[in-house]
Amino acid sequence: MNNDVFSTFYHNLLPHFSPRTEGFIANLKPQDLHHSSFRYIFSVRSMIEISHLIEDSVIETSGVADTHVSFQYYSRIAAQAKQYKRVAESARQLWLYGVPDAPLPKWPRTIGISTSGTPLEKYWFVVAYGAGLYATLLAEEIDAGNGQRLYEGFYTFEPETAYQVIRLLHQMYPVQIPEPVSPKDQEG
Repeated sequence: MNNDVFSTFYHNLLPHFSPRTEGFIANLKPQDLHHSSFRYIFSVRSMIEISHLIEDSVIETSGVADTHVSFQYYSRIAAQAKQYKRVAESARQLWLYGVPDAPLPKWPRTIGISTSGTPLEKYWFVVAYGAGLYATLLAEEIDAGNGQRLYEGFYTFEPETAYQVIRLLHQMYPVQIPEPVSPKDQEG
């Protein structure tokens, strides 16, 4: 399968979300997760804040969601190790994606997925997927021209979007990622 299908999916979906600024997330609370969908260009700091909202939802609903997270590089996990140990303990399964430039921590129910040499190297994503908890943060690193890391992407609580992202990941990595169950079949 052509891994660039992920980029095509992302770029086709992005225009469907209303643009927001970094100031928007300063007022975003965890309970707002199920009422917000938006597009943005954010700094690393703001990306971490949104990621934490999703991660905290996974932690608070232990055993509910499969969680897929791209750090782009495994070495970036170290800065979030405390948070992600908790995610690993709470998620049904945790998949960590990135270029394996450092060893992965030994956490329960955690699988590493190498994205070396694929278009996924430039994406930061956090997807929580389980009955009653569907959240997707998907962003592409963009060139800010000043050495600063910026990301353009979207956040949504739509179950179908999370499902489609995981279906694409399954198609790209069919051995490591099981085919997801559709949201309507999970809820039914």
